[in-house]
Amino acid sequence: MNQQQLRPLYLIGIAASAYALWYFATAGSNLYAIAFGLVTVVLVVRLRKLIAGS
Repeated sequence: MNQQQLRPLYLIGIAASAYALWYFATAGSNLYAIAFGLVTVVLVVRLRKLIAGS
């Protein structure tokens, strides 16, 4: 996949992961919230690397 195709997928992944982070944080499931927080951070870092490389 090229950069034009990957960018929307990263954005969708970040949005879904951020929503899951919010959901589990408000529900009191800290372990799941931390996991989705880490996934969100990883996706943001990868998106920034993708954008910087273009």
